[in-house]
Amino acid sequence: MPYDFGTWDRNCNAEQSQPLTGTLTGTIPSWLRGSLVCNGPGLMKYGDHEFKHVFDGSAMLQKFTISETGMTYTSKFIKSFAYTTNTEHQQIVVSEFGTRGCSVTKGFLSKLGSKFQFDKMFSDNPPVTLARFGGAYYATTEAPFLHRIDLDTLETGEKVNLHKLLNLNSQCPHPVTLADGATVNVHSAVGPLGPRYEVVKFPPTCPAGADSVFAKPVKLASCETRWKLNPCHMHTFGLTEHYALLPEQPLTVDVTAMVANTIKDKPLIEGMEWLKDKQVKYRILSLETGKELKLKVKSESFFYMHIANCYEEADHLVFDVTTFETPSLLHQFKLENLRTKGSALAGEVDSGCIRRYVVPLNESVKAAPEENLVKLPGAQATAHRQKDGTIFLTSQKLSDVAYENPVVNPAMERKPYNFFYGISGDMTSNKASVGKVNVRTAEVTRWDAPDDVYAASIAFAPRPGATAEDDGVLLVHCVHAERRRVSLWLLSAADLSDIASASFTLATDAPRALHAVYMP
Repeated sequence: MPYDFGTWDRNCNAEQSQPLTGTLTGTIPSWLRGSLVCNGPGLMKYGDHEFKHVFDGSAMLQKFTISETGMTYTSKFIKSFAYTTNTEHQQIVVSEFGTRGCSVTKGFLSKLGSKFQFDKMFSDNPPVTLARFGGAYYATTEAPFLHRIDLDTLETGEKVNLHKLLNLNSQCPHPVTLADGATVNVHSAVGPLGPRYEVVKFPPTCPAGADSVFAKPVKLASCETRWKLNPCHMHTFGLTEHYALLPEQPLTVDVTAMVANTIKDKPLIEGMEWLKDKQVKYRILSLETGKELKLKVKSESFFYMHIANCYEEADHLVFDVTTFETPSLLHQFKLENLRTKGSALAGEVDSGCIRRYVVPLNESVKAAPEENLVKLPGAQATAHRQKDGTIFLTSQKLSDVAYENPVVNPAMERKPYNFFYGISGDMTSNKASVGKVNVRTAEVTRWDAPDDVYAASIAFAPRPGATAEDDGVLLVHCVHAERRRVSLWLLSAADLSDIASASFTLATDAPRALHAVYMP
């Protein structure tokens, strides 16, 4: 049977405020007690106005609570400015990635001015994930806005506007939290010479004399963007003990087109440009000096959103990334496209793959072009010096399809590791698989969901006291072809065998989540 793209086309128009008890199958491990909190687009319509892209829906939090008596489900919308304004007017006022908002201001000049207000040009709707800053969790988006979330109640707290606070224009929605509780992220800002990337660290606690952890961040490193009027789209980045790795893919935001499209009432997606003849350029920034290394590193072109892991090993940087040939799927996942093409779309969607790249940090200036600069034992990825001094990377393919929304055992983040887990990019059947990718052997262990069950987001829960990297439980949030049904599956992280699952029937459509966090 074909893949059901209707699982991406859901409109959840009501919260589940009271805990809903699920139908449990199997036995929950005695040590697994806590919550999986998922974030993603939920509400797709305001009045007669509907969002045009699956990523545009107003953010909804879904919480699965695991106890000794079973599992319960609750959900709430994140009360962003975009959500409250659209709700008030019962139409889409604030623009999203694929949908242009309607101005409610009267008069031509007033309408034109409102289009260029930062909160109108860039939505604060945060449907990506949940990230930790200063011990609290915040919902994220690529615009420089954060909303504090109480994970116990799912209530929305303070909004942080990094544009007003720090003059930052965008952020990676997947910041990295360090062992001491500090959080590192990559932002874009405009300096005297044009757009720049800034690697910023927010402290684990509020500094003396500051109002919040966001008030006085430390700038760890920075560099200019590759193209002045076309900063690259960067959804995630690599971070190791000593370096930040910024892959500048040839998917860019055309600043000139974005301004023109704002006047013409076109959404952000129409201002993104794929420079198909350009390679990926890697910016490697030292966290000790704050400067970019003199290495000039490139690879073949690809589109990416998520890096599974990135670490240092014996004077090399190793990173594993989910890649696609082009960003065509961003346009393919417009709602109109899903509805008109249906299951036939599966034959057009690029299923991607996982690639490993290795950057040699101490390469020889005199190395011959035929010499492989990667000296890691067992490494199959290569690096060769070109005539112009550029180091060109050739990847090792770790899987034949992408495994998206990748997660690892939290203890192995930014360290040499063996496994990561992700959701299969293969959309040729009426189910969604979860894969465990062995990055040492390129072997993939799969969990095939039952027919008409589609994995949406995952998280890893390590068993307390475990010493093996894959000793734990993989929590898999699933949606179903049956529109109002949602479930949580518990899988053995060692072999992806079923442990337990709970199914819930909601009063409204069950939305897909994009990412999730597990809270013991």
